[in-house]
Amino acid sequence: MMARRNNIHHLDNDFTRQQNNLNAQQASKMLLKQRRKRRAIIIISFFGILALISTVQIIRAQANLAHVKTQITAQKQKITKKKATQKNLNTKIKQLNDKDYCEKIIRDKYYYSKPGETVYSFPSEVANDVSSSK
Repeated sequence: MMARRNNIHHLDNDFTRQQNNLNAQQASKMLLKQRRKRRAIIIISFFGILALISTVQIIRAQANLAHVKTQITAQKQKITKKKATQKNLNTKIKQLNDKDYCEKIIRDKYYYSKPGETVYSFPSEVANDVSSSK
């Protein structure tokens, strides 16, 4: 087949020039509108991603803060227990430095008696351990 010849001729008058200018303006407005829309989508996407990243960081920081707070609470409890143990040990040290207390422990725990002293033990009595505190 032969190529079809274009039998349409464009008129070159004021009306056609005006219509061509109007069509060109509409096309440029449409192109500008598409560019602005694309640019707005890119900017909104950028700030959306930035907000998402910030939100994730805040959530991680909150989780980390909660974890650290639980660790602090646990360490404070350990410190309280250690201080109580230290206080008990200091009390025992003071008691062991007391001569009367040491004699009492030695007599009760090891059944020690002074020379010439008679110790009577009864079968129904159970030797109590003075060193253990209740």
